[in-house]
Amino acid sequence: MPRLCAAYRFHRTSRGAIRLQPGVVWGLICLGLWHIGLTSATAADELRYRWQPKQKFSYNMTVTIDENDKITSFKGMIHYEVTAANAEQMKVTYTGGLRETVQRKQSNSGSGGPFGPRGFGGPGGPFGPRGFGGPPSPFSRPAFAGKVQTTNRITMTPTGHVLAMDGDSHLPYLLGNVSLMPFESLPKGNDRQWVVDSGVSITEENEDQRRPFGAFGPFAGQDDKSVQAASEITRYEWQGQQNNLVTIKKSYQLTSPGADGESFDMNGAGIWTFDMQDHVPHALDMTAKLITKEGNSSTTFPITLKYVRLTAAELDKIEADARRLVEEQQRKVADAKLKSETPLTPEEKRESLAGLKSQAVADLKKTLTDLESKSLSDPDPEIATAIRALLKHADEDVAAAASKALAKWSPEYKRTYDLNKAYGGPSPVSSSDLEVNSTTPLYVGQIVQVQEHGSFWYAARIKTLLPDGKVRAETLAWGKPNREVTVTRRNVQLAPPEVEQPAPPAGVTNGAGLADVQVSGQSRTWSDKTGRFKVDAMFVGQENGVVKLQRPDGKQVNVPLEKLSPQDQAFIRQLLEENPFEVK
Repeated sequence: MPRLCAAYRFHRTSRGAIRLQPGVVWGLICLGLWHIGLTSATAADELRYRWQPKQKFSYNMTVTIDENDKITSFKGMIHYEVTAANAEQMKVTYTGGLRETVQRKQSNSGSGGPFGPRGFGGPGGPFGPRGFGGPPSPFSRPAFAGKVQTTNRITMTPTGHVLAMDGDSHLPYLLGNVSLMPFESLPKGNDRQWVVDSGVSITEENEDQRRPFGAFGPFAGQDDKSVQAASEITRYEWQGQQNNLVTIKKSYQLTSPGADGESFDMNGAGIWTFDMQDHVPHALDMTAKLITKEGNSSTTFPITLKYVRLTAAELDKIEADARRLVEEQQRKVADAKLKSETPLTPEEKRESLAGLKSQAVADLKKTLTDLESKSLSDPDPEIATAIRALLKHADEDVAAAASKALAKWSPEYKRTYDLNKAYGGPSPVSSSDLEVNSTTPLYVGQIVQVQEHGSFWYAARIKTLLPDGKVRAETLAWGKPNREVTVTRRNVQLAPPEVEQPAPPAGVTNGAGLADVQVSGQSRTWSDKTGRFKVDAMFVGQENGVVKLQRPDGKQVNVPLEKLSPQDQAFIRQLLEENPFEVK
């Protein structure tokens, strides 16, 4: 009878000791096929997986590993649904994953013995049938896919022989695939005792000899590896039957003879329960020990595995609880949305204005946070004016909160806020169309946008103005330097005037080519009554009902006051009230 072969991958340190490291997938490579002779089910008491299409079954599972300095646990629910079945084979879809938690031991410390931190992975370990597993692809999923939600499609025979497996659900510590753990190998007939004897090969990979070019480099195929044989034996013994549940005693032994004084063994025992009515595993309660040896030193890792099938009532309750949580979350979202879109009552407005005048930082922050939560179609300009007064607050947190809140209460300021936020991040920004030529004044520290390759523009800060006319700048990522680029001036554009800039040197105009004093605090977005036409400009004055605006390029625009939006008209009235000598 052919033997199943598996390869466990290890790494050797510079001293020659085997080190099994967390985060590295210790995969298996199937080198043979494990064959179990099939016989037709002629006796009612034969153990067989006989499923029906659309049949479902689920389990609660807990795995615990006791290490030298910590206890690692994997917990979660796993689910199966049969997609096809006949007398010879069945196809089932697994969904689920176990969540990892680590509890440190305060009384102990260390690396976990001479082998260092453990991170094993295996074909099925002591908790499942041998067959398809293999190391997860590094390009498709994270290491140890059994620790995240994943899906496997399994094809197996009525005796538990895995014919195919699409997907991966490996766990470390030689535990194997989560999706295969419930299924044990069943006897050929109605035997009450049976043994599964498999051979495995252990591949040890020298960590210090790993090639820098991988499998396709000039040194491909020259990795130092050593292979040693090991044996894997699982014994089953029928204990009894109560109603539909059959109790079976299981024992497991994996033995590595070792090489150069290095080896590992794993042994365990437990009780497996099988449901003869539904022909599915019911429960397992098993303990095992993983023993690693190096020279005269050994380390033992106790492992426990428990799973039990969920009843229909338990599944219904879990689904009902999940639906209730979703409904509660949806209701909270709807309530928050309604609250955010509801205008302030007169009393709420009075309280907000009072809060914005508070001298207490905590009160200011709370009021600003409450106002930021609003998303009104017609925000109150009086509230916006009160918030604007806090943009230069001495407390940086208050100033930042005021900026966020004002973006919700002032459509004009929102453009400024969004632009500055965009110019702080690593994503491309829209072209400003403010071109730079050989005579455009630039200065070190100025925020601009650069185009290095292709058609995308990125926010950057000028670092050096080179003698040959080129500009060396550092792109920005969340307001911090990201990487340096050197570009010609035709690959530089000025940032929009709303973007905050450091003070330029004396005699240097701002990015738009206007003197700083002309635009400080006055440039804003103006719109007409329809909202379709907008312009960024500075208010110059008003005469005979005509508003004079100056664009960033220096050109003047004359707009009848009555054609401006109500917000703009209110803004002008406020300016004129503050300056009684303004021409009207």
